[in-house]
Amino acid sequence: MTAGSAGAASASVTPETEARTHTLLRFAVGTTGAFVVCEGMGWYPSFLAPLLAGVLLANLPTALPIKAGVVLILVQAVGAYAAYILTSLLHETPAVLFGVVAIILLLCFSNLARGGQFLPILLVLICFATVPIVTMVTPQQAGALPLAFVRGMLVAVIATWLAHALWPKVSPPHPPPSTAAFESPFAMAVTGVAIVLPLMLLYLMYGITDALPVLITTVVLVINFDPRRSAMQGVAMMLGNFIGGMVAFTCYALLQIAPSLSVLGFITFLVAIAFAIPIERGGPAGGVSLVTFNQAIVLFSLALVPGGASPGLWITRLVQFAIACIFAVGMLSLLFPRLR
Repeated sequence: MTAGSAGAASASVTPETEARTHTLLRFAVGTTGAFVVCEGMGWYPSFLAPLLAGVLLANLPTALPIKAGVVLILVQAVGAYAAYILTSLLHETPAVLFGVVAIILLLCFSNLARGGQFLPILLVLICFATVPIVTMVTPQQAGALPLAFVRGMLVAVIATWLAHALWPKVSPPHPPPSTAAFESPFAMAVTGVAIVLPLMLLYLMYGITDALPVLITTVVLVINFDPRRSAMQGVAMMLGNFIGGMVAFTCYALLQIAPSLSVLGFITFLVAIAFAIPIERGGPAGGVSLVTFNQAIVLFSLALVPGGASPGLWITRLVQFAIACIFAVGMLSLLFPRLR
């Protein structure tokens, strides 16, 4: 009886089930480990490494080769420091600066829509969408931002390597919509620039210092948008923005019961494993779940910064994310079909 039960249990664990379990554990442990390491070392903004690790683990169908990991770190370094140097040279002529940034964003979105290399283009997009604004709004922090990007990418790549070494089995790949060539790459590129550039100008005009997390989230939202499901996915992404904020608030409240790195890791792991399930399944729901997970990690990280958990600041950040999300989804739903 016991032998038969054991045999039935082993037969039920198929290679597909085991591979799926490995995929979930890679995502949950990789993102959690990156977050805990950054918080433990005091590397701020601590959300960069888990966000980048989540993007890597969600979009790589197989283990990340060593050469590819080194290339991604170099791309992140070149993109971050190139954006910083460009801003330092042209900060006195913002019209020229934003003209150059607009061209770079247009080329990146266009190559991405044509089915170009997803991860390197994403890294360059994030750098040129965030570094110029942070450099001009808070110049005292500008020099440390490129280093933070490179350090975050390094931690993310190492976390990805370790996760694949511990759980090597992979599921059949689910290519995200953003990796496939769109029907009209030019329309997608123009729409992306029409979303990101006005937000950059808005943060610059009003000197808002929380530009980094909002702009990163907006870029990730745009590249995960599927124009074939615009209305449904747009509503899902707006709901995901709110859900991510509520998840972050709940995580912070639970952490206050017993604040420690081990409790932080446990809470983050539970959140990551919950979001890893729909992300592993792929499709539009997977893209929305990745955006929601990123939102939760970003807001959770910001709440852990000294003085970052005040109710007024929390609501302000959530409203900023909501406005950016509504603007991005609205522009994607309205402008893209007209340009196409």
